[in-house]
Amino acid sequence: VGEEFRKVRFKPKHHRGGLLGHGSVLTLTANGIETSPVVRGVWVMENILGTPPSPPPPDVEPLEPDTRGAVTIRDQLKRHRDVAACADCHNRIDPAGFALEFYDPIGSYRANYPAKGLRGKGKLIDGSGNFPDGDSFNNEFELKMSLMSRKKQFAKTLVEKLLIFGTGRTVSFRDHREIEQLAQSMDTTENGFRDLVKLVACSKIFRSR
Repeated sequence: VGEEFRKVRFKPKHHRGGLLGHGSVLTLTANGIETSPVVRGVWVMENILGTPPSPPPPDVEPLEPDTRGAVTIRDQLKRHRDVAACADCHNRIDPAGFALEFYDPIGSYRANYPAKGLRGKGKLIDGSGNFPDGDSFNNEFELKMSLMSRKKQFAKTLVEKLLIFGTGRTVSFRDHREIEQLAQSMDTTENGFRDLVKLVACSKIFRSR
């Protein structure tokens, strides 16, 4: 009750917690009508892991919408993973996106895809996947736990994103050394994001270029 901010605790059954359970991120990575494991997988790679994929080859045909619901998006994307030019990127992009298929286009949790033109539930969602290093997961919770084991990688990505925002430019190879140092400094701080903002604001990159 009321308009003020307050802390709300969710139970595991709500399937929330962290950025990847946040409605804003889940809505941003969908088109309002349907979800795409590719879009959400790319978002995780770019904003959490800091490893954006290469642009798709120009001669690859886009997926055609399956209006009958005969196959899942996983089945459709298998066609891309069977193409040598697409396989490398899709093997890295798709797994995280599959785990986030448990959230619909506006971020509501679901266990089944919607039925196409029929009443009732559609096909069960399969959120299993694995990262190239072999770390596997079966749902959105296990994906989050896998990402939690990559805190140093995320810290570096977050430092870079803050510097891009703060300086209004992209970072260059000359900045990588200091970015690494700033990310490593996070291990000795106590206040998390508050300390990170101070570190970035006091950095040579922010103050000189």
